[in-house]
Amino acid sequence: MKNNALLTLFILLLGIQGFSQRYNSEPSYGGNYGGGFFSGFYKLKMGFRFSPGIVINYVDAAKNFKTFASDGANVRLSLGPIADFYITDKYAFSTGLWYTVKSVNYTMHSSFYDNELFKANPLTPDEVRGTGANFNLQYLQLPLTMKIFSDRILDDTPVFLQFGGTFDLKIAEKALDKTRNALFQYQERLPSSQSIFGFGDVGLLLGIGGEKPLSRNGGDAFFFGIQYQRGLVEINRERTFGDLVTKNGAFYLDFGVKF
Repeated sequence: MKNNALLTLFILLLGIQGFSQRYNSEPSYGGNYGGGFFSGFYKLKMGFRFSPGIVINYVDAAKNFKTFASDGANVRLSLGPIADFYITDKYAFSTGLWYTVKSVNYTMHSSFYDNELFKANPLTPDEVRGTGANFNLQYLQLPLTMKIFSDRILDDTPVFLQFGGTFDLKIAEKALDKTRNALFQYQERLPSSQSIFGFGDVGLLLGIGGEKPLSRNGGDAFFFGIQYQRGLVEINRERTFGDLVTKNGAFYLDFGVKF
């Protein structure tokens, strides 16, 4: 699944690069593109971002999961193409499609194994009574944001503020260290096969950064920044894991190029 997602992003990047060259080859951005979606924008710039980040979890648990808590932060990666549709020189609608890996880490008391499910289905000789549960979740993120630019803060490096939201579609979930992963062991003993985490997330995105032109005509640019994302909905599947409420947050260092 991971290889398929990366292949999809690579194909999309090749496609939007050609798309960007088509529009950036116009002699002037003064006119519009006729009717349709692009008629409200006078300039389109494409790019690619590479963003290492620190992912944190917010946990609120009850009943069988009452001893669960967040178990620290992890470094994960987000990358993919971006597209900035300029309304004016200072305002742009920014979107893209990002492949993003998030971690979910729990710690819990060993009394979790005293519930009825484990009493009816004891641990096998290959399993260990653990006090944690770690997972990697892979998402395709669709950001819908606005950027506001200022060219009076740093010379030749416009600074921007970015705000908006993301729609995250889960494409895979992977349990780590399965032999001692308490929540994975719990899932394996459920009467029917079901995932621990839901199909996606909706998040808030806030960021600040700058763009350094790489050419005199301002066509290509290197951008950098800091971005904060906060999940607004619980990511656990409510059918069985409704008493384990988990939300994600992340800080990213943004790096990339626009062309």
